[in-house]
Amino acid sequence: MPRPVCRPNRWGWSVVVLPCLLAGLIAGCGGGGGDEGIKTYKVAYPDDAGKGAGQGQGQGPAPEAVPDGPPKVRFLGAIIPVGGDNSYFVRFTGPIEKIDPHEKDFDAFLNSIRVPSEGGKPISWTVPAGWNELPPKQMRVVTIQKADGSSAELYVSDPISGGLLGNVNRWRTDFVGIKPVTQAELKDVMKEIKLGDKTAYRVDFRGPGGKGGGMAPFMKGK
Repeated sequence: MPRPVCRPNRWGWSVVVLPCLLAGLIAGCGGGGGDEGIKTYKVAYPDDAGKGAGQGQGQGPAPEAVPDGPPKVRFLGAIIPVGGDNSYFVRFTGPIEKIDPHEKDFDAFLNSIRVPSEGGKPISWTVPAGWNELPPKQMRVVTIQKADGSSAELYVSDPISGGLLGNVNRWRTDFVGIKPVTQAELKDVMKEIKLGDKTAYRVDFRGPGGKGGGMAPFMKGK
């Protein structure tokens, strides 16, 4: 009678080894009376890199986010359209401590401005008590400052081409560090005032401060 031939099982040694391994693991996990029990470890994955408290998936603040902290800069200003898409720009901006105490003087100065009709007399204004006119500066009709130097400079620009929305948003983002507004929201951040027979638009913004500084007080476009 032919002798049986033993052929290897297609699973190889796994039929014998796997049960032994499983038995050993069960015994090592506490089934054999050990005191240590199961140990767990936290593994850092690349997606966790840079993740901070409250930052979700490891991304930093959105580009348009306003820096933390209290407002440090105040921007008092006005736009006085004079026709042909030209406007005078009144600007009084700087650290809050150099603006807040002088708001009444700003309003007194602004409300004193008179812009004649085309072909009429030059623009006029009244300097508040305790303020001085400074020497002429490029692209400015007049610049004034508190005589004791406690205020920022307050000035009126030459009449320059520029729209309301573009200038308001540049002031908000570049100088004050707050988000821009839409055309529909523009009316909510401006106050319409009358300067004689001219309509002007007063603004008052506070924020942490932006990237602006020596830029011109206007922007072309709407």
